[in-house]
Amino acid sequence: MRKFAALGAVAVLGLAGQTFAAEGFSYNLVEASYVNTDIDGIGDGNGLGLAGSVAILPNFHGFASYSKVDLGGGFDLSLSSLGVGVNWPLNPSLDLVSGLSYERMKIDYLGSESGFGLHAGLRGRVAERMELTGNVKYVDFGHGADDLVLNLGGRYYFTDALAAGLDFSKYDDSDMNTWKLTVRYDFGRR
Repeated sequence: MRKFAALGAVAVLGLAGQTFAAEGFSYNLVEASYVNTDIDGIGDGNGLGLAGSVAILPNFHGFASYSKVDLGGGFDLSLSSLGVGVNWPLNPSLDLVSGLSYERMKIDYLGSESGFGLHAGLRGRVAERMELTGNVKYVDFGHGADDLVLNLGGRYYFTDALAAGLDFSKYDDSDMNTWKLTVRYDFGRR
């Protein structure tokens, strides 16, 4: 049921896209985040994250992210992602974004897993300086270890290059929730 709700959230954001008004998006950006993660049965902790993307061709971009959270009791959670994405402009203020990535998750003393991720979602502008994102991501680490992740976020641009925002990620099968308070620097036209 939660998987259908996640897909529904992306669809609602898509329907709202007709009300967005601005011009195109940049995929040349870097972000730094304060991260809070809660994993049922393991712990709750805080840490830092870095992410970025770079435009390769007009509708293709590369992206990477890394975060590390101290869960207490000597346990650290590290998440990293490296991939390529495609962005299709649906109108000047709404992009359909998808991607394929290499994923790695490591929890100290419990081991690490590597696999692949697939995501699809929307990136849109609801006001001149306000941007919203929503996507659904499927991650497969093999050995029956897969998960569906709902990601929602928003950014407010103080200038054409500098923004701050909040992101929320809900992992369906692993009972993990993550909040990020983010600062973004955008190198391109937004």
